[in-house]
Amino acid sequence: MTINLDDLLRSNQLRHRELETQGIYFLGEITDEAAENFGRAILLMAEQRAAANATDTDITIYINSGGGSVGAGLAIIEMIYRVRHLFGVRVNTVVTGYAYSMGAVIMQAGDKRSMGTFSTLMLHSPQWTLSGNDERIFSDYAGLANHYKRIISDLFAQRTCNQDAAWWEDYIYSGRDHYLTADECLALCLVDDIYDLEVAPGHHPSTAPLTPPQQQQQGIMPPGKEKAGSDNEGSQPPQG
Repeated sequence: MTINLDDLLRSNQLRHRELETQGIYFLGEITDEAAENFGRAILLMAEQRAAANATDTDITIYINSGGGSVGAGLAIIEMIYRVRHLFGVRVNTVVTGYAYSMGAVIMQAGDKRSMGTFSTLMLHSPQWTLSGNDERIFSDYAGLANHYKRIISDLFAQRTCNQDAAWWEDYIYSGRDHYLTADECLALCLVDDIYDLEVAPGHHPSTAPLTPPQQQQQGIMPPGKEKAGSDNEGSQPPQG
């Protein structure tokens, strides 16, 4: 049987459009291209709801992401806040599997934040790959890093309970990878709802805190290391 690639591409595009019509978007690796595609899609979904007087129909973003670019992630968050302000739509975030680093940050932008019993979050400080003169690295880029740190810490303080921005800054930027189960996320108010996944009657997944070795045994792997920078002067966006 001959496979027509054009037909497959058209079919895939139609499925994407149908999902967007229903207000559903899937977010994976966070790149500049992903942020651009997301911005177009969520703007179109919000405009369609406003035109049909259906702004009470929620938009849902499903996140299964190991993270990515901090700048791209903040662009995604800004688009969520933008369409909420312009069109009055609700945008919910749902973690299906894992949301690590910048994926966990984007999750906090949802009106309602949900995750499955099997899902995990990971928080840590971004990784930078820099080259250039001392003034650029220790002044300009340091200022940008502190700016990102304040933004992210403030976001977590606004969306969670009991802890202020200073606490979240110390926690996220401690130099560790903080892996969190669904129950731990609920205790820290990082999530509003946990949807239960029952494997078999009477059997439930363990909700004990996970350490990195336990995660590897359970098939939950941290995101891969970022590529090293080039020998040319310049920088790569921070990865989170």
